[in-house]
Amino acid sequence: MKRQGLHNPAVLTAVASTPQGQKAIASTLENANAGVTATASIVKGVLKTAVFVGIGYFTYRKIFGGFSPLKENKRDKPSNISTGMAKNKAEAIYSAMYGVGNGFKSVKQNLMGVNPNGFVRIHNAFGLRKGINPLSKKMTLIEWFGDQFSQNELMELRFIIPNFF
Repeated sequence: MKRQGLHNPAVLTAVASTPQGQKAIASTLENANAGVTATASIVKGVLKTAVFVGIGYFTYRKIFGGFSPLKENKRDKPSNISTGMAKNKAEAIYSAMYGVGNGFKSVKQNLMGVNPNGFVRIHNAFGLRKGINPLSKKMTLIEWFGDQFSQNELMELRFIIPNFF
């Protein structure tokens, strides 16, 4: 079986030993190295961009859109209200506090009989809500309580739902 062209190892060795062959091999190696370097550079740039965007997104969420729901305590009794009831109570509490006056009696009535995990559900259903003032920032339920109620009223709420505010 006779091989012809560059498939024959003897011809390949002969071509590689000539000055033109050496230049061709050097050129091929330089092109391969340039391709590897360019690929590594692109990968580094993409990774840096991904890290930068990730940090920016995390910072944005924490500063501007940062509502993070509370987790129910598994050591306490399960919530004594459903998520639907929690949404209704959150709406009722918001309606009572929104506008003129703080609606303390209504808030207190909506929190009566709710256990700590039930309060967590109400807090999560409340989320972030804006006040009547157009310049006010969005606040969580606990922040609303601190903004709306006096220290005596907060003490009463602490008696109903301990360890939250």
